[in-house]
Amino acid sequence: PAPFLSALLLYGDRPAARLLTASALGKAKSSSAQPHLNLSPIWRPRLLTDGICLPQPTAMSSSEPRPRPAAFFSGDLPEDALYEVLLRIPAKELCRLRAVCPSWRALTSDPLFVVAHMSRHRTAPPLLAMGYRDDSGVNGVEISDLSGNVVKRIPSAGYEIVLVDGLSGVAGGRMSSKDDTIRVARTRLDLVCFNWRFCSGDFWVLNPATGDTITLPMGFSEELAHELEVEGIKEWCCGVEWCAFGQVSSTREYKALRVSDIGDRKVCEVITFDATNHGRWRKQDPPSAHIFASLKMRSLKCVVVDGVVYFLLDFCSTYCETGVMTIEPGSVASFNLETEEWGVLHGPEQVQGFVQENDISGYSELELQLSLAELNGCLVMVHNIHKVSMDLWFLTDFEKGTWCKKYSMPSHVARFGNPFLMLDDGRIFFNRLDYGQGFFSAGEHGEGFLQSYYPTNDTSDEALKLKESKSIGVYTGSLLSL
Repeated sequence: PAPFLSALLLYGDRPAARLLTASALGKAKSSSAQPHLNLSPIWRPRLLTDGICLPQPTAMSSSEPRPRPAAFFSGDLPEDALYEVLLRIPAKELCRLRAVCPSWRALTSDPLFVVAHMSRHRTAPPLLAMGYRDDSGVNGVEISDLSGNVVKRIPSAGYEIVLVDGLSGVAGGRMSSKDDTIRVARTRLDLVCFNWRFCSGDFWVLNPATGDTITLPMGFSEELAHELEVEGIKEWCCGVEWCAFGQVSSTREYKALRVSDIGDRKVCEVITFDATNHGRWRKQDPPSAHIFASLKMRSLKCVVVDGVVYFLLDFCSTYCETGVMTIEPGSVASFNLETEEWGVLHGPEQVQGFVQENDISGYSELELQLSLAELNGCLVMVHNIHKVSMDLWFLTDFEKGTWCKKYSMPSHVARFGNPFLMLDDGRIFFNRLDYGQGFFSAGEHGEGFLQSYYPTNDTSDEALKLKESKSIGVYTGSLLSL
């Protein structure tokens, strides 16, 4: 209503917007009609029309995209002023304000407004993407906040596979998604990448904003398929060891890196895709050094940070085979998704010398203590020492290979599990397995918890229960787009 649009909107006791211009306030004062508001009982704003003077809104950059206000507004409030009001309100509260009128809903749902709102609220806590399975057996992906409140559920279409004997070609039965569960890849994107537990080599990409899902091409690239045919190797004899998803910083392209095991060698493929186009796999050079291949805790040995895929190198198996330390302990292989080139990064010097300086059984024990994480946009090497302490080494200079130990966690935190997420307020979230429920699964799936911890005052919040502790990703899209 026009009288309402002539007032200053306050969220609680905090100004959520700038005051209107003097002329607009004068108009509101001269109106004899009392404001009549028909708002949802969940949220009722305070109205002020007298005696407050706040700074004028800062002008937006001319290059910043924005919808045309005239298409959404009418009334006495200047169009740009209302736009700035709504732009400053957090996304959760803004979703409630959509019930005020159709024009507000139209504006706050406009893609240009959503982009501008995200740029103003870069420090807002992210959302989580997790797989779910309801009581009727329907699988899908759900988006929730860090408190476990489900924002949106997107059911999956599922699958049905006819099992065929590889030698005789005779059908031997069927397998469907009703008996399977979804596993969400550990990504930090505005898309959700997932596979199925029984179809671990095939991947799907979901756009939570639209609900659209694409299937990445099954089978190998044309070049690799031809090589296998020449060598007489059946594709079903080859297994996918890794599949990592990321986004190129400069072009904003989405890419995936797939590492497969063919006999005694590894092959790599890359695909470029978007929310509507599944692209095609292209063969790439394999890594020059062995990447970690053990099933146990595999998901903790690979992470994507700012368009670069990092793998913890398998220094232990090569040492056991040859008796010579050809790979330094704690070394990391890197694959740049933009240049599609491999590199090797040395680990922290203190980690490299840990075996010699401490009385542990050997390099196999050290290998189990190391994992990789992405915290606050940085590559982090996690060194969990017998769950007695946990050191977090942050890569501060990629070119120089400089690491800095920013945190050394006490024993009760070392038992939380593995660091998964870090917020701007310094809070760290740990993802841990409920060993009573899922120990048999070697840490790949099973119920678990998401535990937050404040390093500054050594306190933690109540843990969030997870159905699939290793099936979780960070969704960076806006709540307004869901």
